[in-house]
Amino acid sequence: MQAPPRVIGTAGHVDHGKSTLIKALTGIDPDRLQEEKERGMTIDLGFAWLRLPGGQEVSIVDVPGHERFIHNMLAGVGGIDLALLVIAADEGIMPQTREHLAILDLLGIRHGVVALTKADLVDQEWLDFVQAEVEEALRRTSLAGAPIVAVSAVTGAGLDALLQALQSRLSAERSRPTSGMARLPIDRVFTVAGFGTVVTGTLVDGELRLGQEVEVQPGGLRTRVRGLQTHKRKVELVPAGSRAAVNLSGVSTEHLRRGQVLTAPGALQPTAVVDARLRLVADLARPLGHNALVTFHAGTAEATARVRLLDAPELKPGQSGWVQIALAEPLALAKGDLFIVRQPSPSLTLGGGMVVEPHPRRHRRFQDAVVRQLEVLERGSPEEVLLEHLRAREPTDLEALARRAGATITELRPTLVALLERGAALALGSAEGLGPRTILISRLGWDRLAGQATTLLRTFHQTNPLRRGMLKEELRGRLGLDPRTFPRVVAALQTEGLLVEEGPLVRLATHAVVLTPEQERIAERLRAVLQTAGASPPSRPELEAQVGAPSELVQALVERGDLVEIAPDLVYPRATIELLRERLVAALRERGRITVAEVRDLFDTSRRYALPLLAYFDEQRLTRRVGDERTLY
Repeated sequence: MQAPPRVIGTAGHVDHGKSTLIKALTGIDPDRLQEEKERGMTIDLGFAWLRLPGGQEVSIVDVPGHERFIHNMLAGVGGIDLALLVIAADEGIMPQTREHLAILDLLGIRHGVVALTKADLVDQEWLDFVQAEVEEALRRTSLAGAPIVAVSAVTGAGLDALLQALQSRLSAERSRPTSGMARLPIDRVFTVAGFGTVVTGTLVDGELRLGQEVEVQPGGLRTRVRGLQTHKRKVELVPAGSRAAVNLSGVSTEHLRRGQVLTAPGALQPTAVVDARLRLVADLARPLGHNALVTFHAGTAEATARVRLLDAPELKPGQSGWVQIALAEPLALAKGDLFIVRQPSPSLTLGGGMVVEPHPRRHRRFQDAVVRQLEVLERGSPEEVLLEHLRAREPTDLEALARRAGATITELRPTLVALLERGAALALGSAEGLGPRTILISRLGWDRLAGQATTLLRTFHQTNPLRRGMLKEELRGRLGLDPRTFPRVVAALQTEGLLVEEGPLVRLATHAVVLTPEQERIAERLRAVLQTAGASPPSRPELEAQVGAPSELVQALVERGDLVEIAPDLVYPRATIELLRERLVAALRERGRITVAEVRDLFDTSRRYALPLLAYFDEQRLTRRVGDERTLY
């Protein structure tokens, strides 16, 4: 089986020979800018590749060592498998050596090799001293125990041993996601004559295929993969972990920049706030205070940010804590992304960590529940993590949940099925199966929502005992549910026997309108007045005033079915309506057609009543209007 692609990233102090060593190993000069060649130092990222003794080809990202260009260094180390820490034997460990080493440690880079360059310039005693110094510096970092190889790019001494050490450290098994959610942080944008716009980067997730539709975030720009290259060779597919050059169709370089991410359409939404675990560098001079201004680096992106401390008044050097980071501009970040924060002025690396929740709500400080939730998101089982993502924004559809969890629906489905099977989560209205629009809610969230709905309805019934139910739209607004989710919630509440849906109304299943003895006496007087009036009853306001009936009581009789509302201000007893119906049907069967004037005479009433009565019977599909006449429907 072909070995998975590997990426090596250099690190080290300025002028310690990183680019010279890469050229000696690969024959490729990674300093591509004229200014770099003139100044003899790497300013921006450089790229090369080499073939290891075992035959495997690996990519190399050469990063600048100068303090003023460390933001470029950070853009290069995000997707690497192994760090090649370069230290000049004649100078030993220098300030940027320590800062680069701290960054590699904060990013959790655990595979590395140290190259002691310029070994031809020192004697063995000094070389042994420098090696001991390096071993001590590595001891408390993620690169502890990394092999140290003395080399000379001028004489070639030690280069073969260095290649063997690189091969050995890269032999560990490593897999990357291949879910189809391609994610390539862009580190370079340029134009190639005859081809157009090209972006480069390390594919950290998924895979890219020729002709694939992709999206650039932030920005939401849609385009297609017109061409793919790895190490200047045309390919049709690039797997996760590879360096790639991607020729994009129909997009200008002016719309692209380093820090954007090339991804599958809809897979990644930019965010301006993230929850994270932040660890500070141990040798900082002072603690990090709440709301500190920093420069945030993740992948190839960079933004000014504020760090809000969630569980401590301040963070001391070497300490870890939960933070919410507010970005000055949205970045395309996903759960699990590693980041570094630096002090803007004077420039200094402060710490780093991992994004735990890329789309959080704003948290209040010192909340135990918030800290517990973040700890689950950081270290919980897949089921626990997915449940926390669900609880953070529920009810929600599966597509939104997958986006929040930084995974595809296919990846989430087994974990979600397990949650559903043990009752920890519910799928509302899931006749479609677990599709993108399936509405999901945790069991605790459902119990809370059901309790809220029943409490609202109970209060409504107590306040309005004569009303049959609450308007559904009113209940939806009070529950804060969107129009697509609400019907599924109502259907589920009905299935559980908690409420009943009746047209535009909803009520508790246990609710029924019950009149008091006094209200029954008023209702009886009202029915008597209407019975006497026949087809010409008083208007509803006149009726209510005549018998002393509150409008709520009249409406209750309408909703109960005792009265029939013909028009907003006109009601009839149901028995009267049935009698008029019988007369009308008999007349139409005899005559075939009937006019409004004939209906007026048939009902022994006026046009004022005949018109709304006919409109009612039309609506009931008893009659049909044909010109100025009515026929049976």
